[in-house]
Amino acid sequence: MSVTRRQDIIAQIERAEALYKANLYGPLQPLMDSIQELIVFLDEDHYTDYARYYRLYMLYVGAFEIVNMEVLQSYVVALENIREAKASDYEHVCSYYTLCDEALYEKALMLYPYNETLHLHYALKLQHDKRYSEAILVLKYVLECYPALTEARLLLWDIESEQLEHLCETTEEANAEELLQLASNTHNIKVLKGVLLDERLDQKSQDLARIHVALWENKSSENKNLWITEWRHLELADTTRMLLADYAKSFMMYDMVSQILGAPSKPEFPEEDYTSFEDYKTYMHALAHSGWQLAQHQYELIGNSAYYYSKNKKTIEICVERGLALNPKNPLLLVLKAKSFFFNQNYNETGQAYHEAFRNGLRMSEYLFYLLEVNSRIESWQGILDIVVQFHRRQTPTLKTLFFQARALVKLGRLDEAHEVINEALADFPLPQHSYAPWLYNLRMIIHKHNQNYTAFFEDMYSEINYYQIGDSDYCSTMNMCVEALIEMGDYKEAHKYAIYNYEQEQLAPELYTVFQWICFYDFLAKPEDLEAVSTAQLIDNPTTFLEHRNNGFIYWMLRDFTAGSEALKLAAEQATNKAYYLKLALSCADENFDDITPTLALNEYIQNEVPQAKDWKLGFDYARALHSEKRYHESYSAYQQLLQHYPDYSFFQFEKDEYHVLLTVLKEASKGVENIPNYIKYNAMFLSKDQPSAQALLEHLEIANTYSKDDLFLHHNLLEQLSKMEVEFENDELNTLKDIKSELRRAYFV
Repeated sequence: MSVTRRQDIIAQIERAEALYKANLYGPLQPLMDSIQELIVFLDEDHYTDYARYYRLYMLYVGAFEIVNMEVLQSYVVALENIREAKASDYEHVCSYYTLCDEALYEKALMLYPYNETLHLHYALKLQHDKRYSEAILVLKYVLECYPALTEARLLLWDIESEQLEHLCETTEEANAEELLQLASNTHNIKVLKGVLLDERLDQKSQDLARIHVALWENKSSENKNLWITEWRHLELADTTRMLLADYAKSFMMYDMVSQILGAPSKPEFPEEDYTSFEDYKTYMHALAHSGWQLAQHQYELIGNSAYYYSKNKKTIEICVERGLALNPKNPLLLVLKAKSFFFNQNYNETGQAYHEAFRNGLRMSEYLFYLLEVNSRIESWQGILDIVVQFHRRQTPTLKTLFFQARALVKLGRLDEAHEVINEALADFPLPQHSYAPWLYNLRMIIHKHNQNYTAFFEDMYSEINYYQIGDSDYCSTMNMCVEALIEMGDYKEAHKYAIYNYEQEQLAPELYTVFQWICFYDFLAKPEDLEAVSTAQLIDNPTTFLEHRNNGFIYWMLRDFTAGSEALKLAAEQATNKAYYLKLALSCADENFDDITPTLALNEYIQNEVPQAKDWKLGFDYARALHSEKRYHESYSAYQQLLQHYPDYSFFQFEKDEYHVLLTVLKEASKGVENIPNYIKYNAMFLSKDQPSAQALLEHLEIANTYSKDDLFLHHNLLEQLSKMEVEFENDELNTLKDIKSELRRAYFV
């Protein structure tokens, strides 16, 4: 045959393959007819070309023609004859399980004893023929080889349910043990309740039925109590023990698992030696009942019980070693291996073991969840974000993935992004009692606290604590957060309530112990009798963190070392999320040092320059007052003028309108200090604006009149007239002066 003709045939086959993939039947049909006419011209030694055509034709017949099983099977024979038959060829023909001859299944299964697809097709054929027991055997064999094969597990359930229904409907007497086993495997409570009355069952079988019904109808807490009080004292069948162990695992009751299971029996593997299909069925039965998967499952259950409950490192290692000796590729045992490394804080080995489990069949979702936990432990926040992105590309988000994503964003300081994720999670998902919901509320509280949105902070706090029991560790942890928030709000009395509650519960966070002492000290609030007095022993040497600087500041403050306290709080402010508050706190500490006001002034100026958003009336007033006390009248006067301009209402309504009006007093004195006499006179005159001005105000203004308004007889008259009606001891014969002024006013204005 010429090379050109062969190339032309191959080109047509390639074109036909492309049309088949595109599902284009119209142009494919004539092309297949053309290839069929040309294929006879291929040389006999071109086996691969023939095989390519045969496979294409088998696919074509199956997709576009009425299935002719004889033709399909003849092409398989043709492939066998040229020694090109593959497992996929048998899979394709055997997929027509209602039409395919059983002989082809027998040949295929013996050739490929570990091909799960062929076995599934054969099980479907047996189900179609109502040969349920044989189908169940095939599927149990498949699951012994591939325990994670969900399709086989679902099909097994379906076939066992059909067989159970058939046995229940038949007029013939059914085997009681078979009924029990099928009802137990399919969780058919109705049948289980029926077989309980069957006197043919022995005690162990009756116990299995009774316990199975209880597991489905009772609450988990009730079943655990039944195990403690009754079931554990019974002589239970191995099937019952595995049922109970799996049930306990599903509810994370690993203490119960450890009591149920002992060391598994050693599997008994059959020899893989068969020459006929009957021999192969015998082999399948022997492997399905060898206990290979059962032993691995028991090691996995016992190992997880040790990991989650007893924390017995040795038990975990034994289960990993013996379980993987049975099957080094079992993904669940590889997960247990990873957990053993995780238990020992060997995170690199943990990650490698999870990778190995994934390569051997661990589901992607579980694999990514495990990696989230590892990255969380090593605080690889960017790693967590990368994993979440991978997960969300494959599956819809879950409350767990959104929680890990939000926490990583919070840890990386990307609070706005974290806030969006949290809002999505809390709005779009159900929030059951045992979920990530309270932790998501807690994360959002952190964000609110950072943004000083304390109203929203406490709204989320009330939502979070609904998930806890009052007084438990999670509840008290949230109360500790509230103490921190209330401190920054300046609500020390409320912070005292939260702190003393946690202190009495022995749940006050260690870093809040000093804060609690300071609250009691600062506001003279009640403190427990066993709360120790502050001492220098509490000071932290070489502090570096916010908490260390803050607590040192409080300790120095209570020890009345105001300079050191103020400096420590200033350093804390540089690392705080609420810098303005802690700078003001540092200022309050410095302000208690009456002997040296210089640090107070310097810190006040620093706050106004570096944290302008912290400016308020009180800060400005304290600064102006400090300047005034230092007799820096020009600066003080300017500072008071700014207060009047920026806070006019607050400045005037903050104080009582009497002789003790502090702002008016300092404005008057500052005006005098800078020799602004008109303003000095104006501010002093304001004290006379009341219906009953004080004697002190009148005397001070009389002094002003004597100095700056000697010729103003009416002013002198009015001041002296009011003073004469008060119990004032005059020193300079003021009453005679008043008489003289009255006489002069009569002569000048009333004669």
